[in-house]
Amino acid sequence: MTDKLQKAGAWLWHNKERMVLIIMVVVFGYRVYMVFTPPPTPDWPPVRMPIADLPEDPEEQKTIGLPGDPPVRPPMDVPGAYAALYTSNPFWYYSGQQQAQQPQAAATIDVQLLDIQSAGGRTRARLRVGTRTEWVWENARFGEDYELRSVNAEEQTVEIYSERNTRTYVISK
Repeated sequence: MTDKLQKAGAWLWHNKERMVLIIMVVVFGYRVYMVFTPPPTPDWPPVRMPIADLPEDPEEQKTIGLPGDPPVRPPMDVPGAYAALYTSNPFWYYSGQQQAQQPQAAATIDVQLLDIQSAGGRTRARLRVGTRTEWVWENARFGEDYELRSVNAEEQTVEIYSERNTRTYVISK
């Protein structure tokens, strides 16, 4: 019995190229047969001629297969104060935590008003924060946690919001 299995295995081993060739000829013959006798084409519905002018009525537009109007675009500005998301330091553990509340009488800011100018229909103020001096436009952020809310050129005053103290200050020249 083992002798017959060894002979069959040796015959298969020596004729493996011929068997692969026979399989390839059969597959090639099938593909040639499919080229000369293709399957029947599907019965598609006839295509209508294109329309030069589209109808204005939504009912008629739906009958010819056009989609309806797109949904209304959502508003671009989202309500809320998200400045803390991009102003706080993500690499410092205590960045988002509030410091101990100081009494309101002791809460002061180190901002000094030096000058006010009007340029191109806009008003700006020159402010000194600590040792740094800069020109700041109305409704712009400056320093580490300040925002210039408004500038009053007649009274020579500015209104500044401090995020650290969560309070608005009016500073005069």
